[in-house]
Amino acid sequence: MILIFRYLGFLFITSSFFQFIPISIALIYKEPLLNWIFGFALSFSMGLILILFTQKRKRDLGELNMKNGMILAALSFVILPLIGAIPFLSSFGFNFVDAYFESISGFTTTGLTLFESVSHLPKSLLMWRSEIQWMGGIGIVLFLLFLMTRINLNKEDSYSNIAKKTRSSMALYHSQGFSEKLESSLKHTLKNVMLIYISFTLLGIVMLWLVGLSLFDAVAMAFTSISTGGFSVIDTFYTDNLQLFVLSILMLIGAISFVTHNRLMQRKFKQYLLDYEKNILLIFIGSAVVLSLIVFPDIQIVLFQMISAFTTTGYSITNVALLPQLVILLIMTGMIIGGCTASTAGGIKVSRIYYLLRVIPWYVKKRSLPEHAVFSFKIHDENVDTWKLIGIGIYMITYLFILFLGTVIFMVFGFSFLDSSFQIISALGTVGLQTMDLTLINPFLKFTLILAMILGRLEIFPLLIAFRSILKKN
Repeated sequence: MILIFRYLGFLFITSSFFQFIPISIALIYKEPLLNWIFGFALSFSMGLILILFTQKRKRDLGELNMKNGMILAALSFVILPLIGAIPFLSSFGFNFVDAYFESISGFTTTGLTLFESVSHLPKSLLMWRSEIQWMGGIGIVLFLLFLMTRINLNKEDSYSNIAKKTRSSMALYHSQGFSEKLESSLKHTLKNVMLIYISFTLLGIVMLWLVGLSLFDAVAMAFTSISTGGFSVIDTFYTDNLQLFVLSILMLIGAISFVTHNRLMQRKFKQYLLDYEKNILLIFIGSAVVLSLIVFPDIQIVLFQMISAFTTTGYSITNVALLPQLVILLIMTGMIIGGCTASTAGGIKVSRIYYLLRVIPWYVKKRSLPEHAVFSFKIHDENVDTWKLIGIGIYMITYLFILFLGTVIFMVFGFSFLDSSFQIISALGTVGLQTMDLTLINPFLKFTLILAMILGRLEIFPLLIAFRSILKKN
């Protein structure tokens, strides 16, 4: 745990510098600075204390394995939002549960909100809401990793120490849901991930500004759309077709894998165009749009809401609860499926759904063959390891069980099946669409949604591993 505390200290210090943006906004708009200075000081000092506390035992820390990497990732999404909640306190009448809920919703890129209106909020707080979604979209751990790989290794390091640092970095990288490297080295991989993320964000800001948004709105909405977060800076959402088109493009970019985007950077245009996961995501969205138009022939609402649902962003240009039942069902399906792996989107992920759909005809054919017959399962002419399929199956079962349990909890408190299931799907898929007023629900239900948001952002198992480790120690 000492090593985890040390990395957590670095995370606190890294996250503290992100408060400089709202501090700058507060200075521009002449808003109070106390909350921001206190938040920065607390985050920085806690990080420094943890680093100094572990400094004496630095040589005995060992390496960060995959298990500890997952625990660190889980703790980062539980503890960092505690400090991120400080700026929200005054707006919620110093109700810490509500402030923590809003902060968690931001860091997990969910977008569920307890604010009935955001028009009265300070500009600095609106920017902070957007910024924490941008941080959460890529994962604050990846920011730390990127900074770590920019710092040269000590030239006097032994080979074993260099190997130890490399293994620790890879453990953190994989704990963020990235199963493969974009380049041959982790350093170049992280550089490309950050370059892709920042470049698309800057492109989004420019595009949104060109279609009529103010510079402030363009920056904030680029943060929340590319991260597939969903927080908005206005009460009545945009209706201009060009603005909705740009936001839709940014949501799709965020929901497509960084691995796929990297092919575009490498000018591997054919591989980019033929990428199966990206294309399946587009096919799913297209199919949902066509089916929805049968019962609700409003192309603007249907197209935007389906993109918002499948990318797990959660923007809404209409009252979802008033849409036809078939459209609501398709929106819920999109929230469950989600975007691509190694993207900023949530949900079960397109690749897992694709693998399970492909395995059904394979299993039927295999059962019809003699027992001794060898018939391997292949995806795109490559053999798929049986354990990978087992892992996908276990994840799906666990995901659906949590969804069922959360739905039952809401129904016990008197909510309908549709509202209960919709809200849990939205939280677990880190979507943010709402069919109920969350300000009125019981605090226990707020904590239920908080847990669902964290589980959804971490893809369940890092948090379960962290819980198991704590219980095992006790």
